[in-house]
Amino acid sequence: MFRRPPLEERIAQRQAELPRRDASSQFDHPTAKALLKVSLVVTVAAHVVGGVLLAVFLH
Repeated sequence: MFRRPPLEERIAQRQAELPRRDASSQFDHPTAKALLKVSLVVTVAAHVVGGVLLAVFLH
């Protein structure tokens, strides 16, 4: 009709133009990786502080 390539070919061409990312990477977005790290650090720190406070108050 409009002489456009089929949708599958357009998708394949668009993905071929994208920069290659490391196959071992699980995060496409660096902000997501940073938020995961921050949330893990905050969670571990909160557990450590909570455990110390519990030990102090129960002793």
